[in-house]
Amino acid sequence: MRTRAIFMLMLAVVTGAASVAAAQVAPPVPPTPPAPPSAPAPPAPMVLPRIAVEMALDEARLASLDALRVLPDVQVITRDALDRARIARDDMRRDFNFDFNFDFQNDMQMFRTTESGGNYESGKNYLNRRQYDQAIARFDRVIAAKGANVDGSLYWKSFAQFKLGKSDDALATIAMLRKDHPQSPYNSDAKALEADVRKRAGQPVNPADVDDDELKILAIQGLMNTDSARAIPLLEGVLNGTNSLSVKKNALYTLAGSKDPKARQILLGYAKGGGNPDLQIEAIRYLAASRDRQSPNDKTTTSTELMQIYSATQSVEVKLAVIRALQSSGANVALTNIVNSSNSPVVVRQQALSGLSGQINPDELWSLYQKETNKELKMQMVSLFGSMDAADHLNRIITTEKDPEIRRRAVRSLGNRKAEKSGQMLVNMYAGEQDLETRRTIINSLASQNNAEGLVAIARKETTLELKKDIVRKLSDMAPKSKVAADYLMEIIK
Repeated sequence: MRTRAIFMLMLAVVTGAASVAAAQVAPPVPPTPPAPPSAPAPPAPMVLPRIAVEMALDEARLASLDALRVLPDVQVITRDALDRARIARDDMRRDFNFDFNFDFQNDMQMFRTTESGGNYESGKNYLNRRQYDQAIARFDRVIAAKGANVDGSLYWKSFAQFKLGKSDDALATIAMLRKDHPQSPYNSDAKALEADVRKRAGQPVNPADVDDDELKILAIQGLMNTDSARAIPLLEGVLNGTNSLSVKKNALYTLAGSKDPKARQILLGYAKGGGNPDLQIEAIRYLAASRDRQSPNDKTTTSTELMQIYSATQSVEVKLAVIRALQSSGANVALTNIVNSSNSPVVVRQQALSGLSGQINPDELWSLYQKETNKELKMQMVSLFGSMDAADHLNRIITTEKDPEIRRRAVRSLGNRKAEKSGQMLVNMYAGEQDLETRRTIINSLASQNNAEGLVAIARKETTLELKKDIVRKLSDMAPKSKVAADYLMEIIK
């Protein structure tokens, strides 16, 4: 009943707010006299379409990442909130006779970004926008946290300092990277950056040198149609040189569009982590995208190479990138092997299982379910069975599964089907079910089907007063449109 009171209070607040807003409508403003004609504005500077898109995407990323930054621990807070949501959902079912089928299975995946990870991505996006002071501030937060991405933050901080003409600061930051992270893969890029910093030391900053990224990107895109023998060494030089992340990404993109074996070799090297770590995920994505232009034998090779990358890395983000690439490639065997890999992180296995959605049949999924021991994955599989309309497999789970929460998930999935397809199954389950909450879930599922016949059938045998009251309440709601429900209520009265 506490939930009902909260619900009514929220309704009152919303209604009151609407009334106040209606009462405060401003009077109409008299029209203003027409303004005198003004001189035509100068034409806006041309923005390259690809650059405009990237800038818009960066704006969106920055907004979301800055929002994440204010949370001290996103994962803990979100997990706690989801637990409270589950409790509230169950309370609503009991108090309001509603049956919400909210699926919280994958809700935590969207919050994998921690505060330091958010600042790191935010800093890189500021770099792409050439807002170097803001980028340095974000990287400093990552460095101070002493968590993930510290070496990357030191490198990109030194790059931003270089762009601002702060040569001494840039050299000091590079020295810190080399001292504190001697094995970091960023040290290779840092060596090239150091040479450029020392070359420019003592010279004034030339704006043409600082803001030439758009020209470089335009030039890179133009190389697509040139002689690959000349273009590929230039693109490799862009990747190895002191350039912004957006410029290097465009160089990778251009290499991915080439059919030259040398271009693919360079792309594969970055996908395997042979260069700047920030480019590895991009290279993996491009490697899978270029697969459509390959021969069948080369496509098989790509799947094999992706699995080699997966096995060689400990990074969850890289593993997830490989899984997305395998999914786009239709590599179901590789995805199935990842799902079956009990040593892999659960979030990785969940992503692989999602990649199999729509690609495997219920019997193949049942084979996976029987071998699985992780509760979260089994819950996800139950949801997949529901999306497949696999009533027989859901019935098997309900009759054989020992975990009551998984069984209730299967019951709700059955309840989402039409009464003529699963109603009798639910009635039969109810007779042999001992768990009180599972029986209540069956009641809610029958009610969501408007299955008055099923509710009457279980009501006649129910001896627990609270459950019987719950059934009668639901039949009362159906009575105006259901003769079966109305007749049963008449029986009670007589």
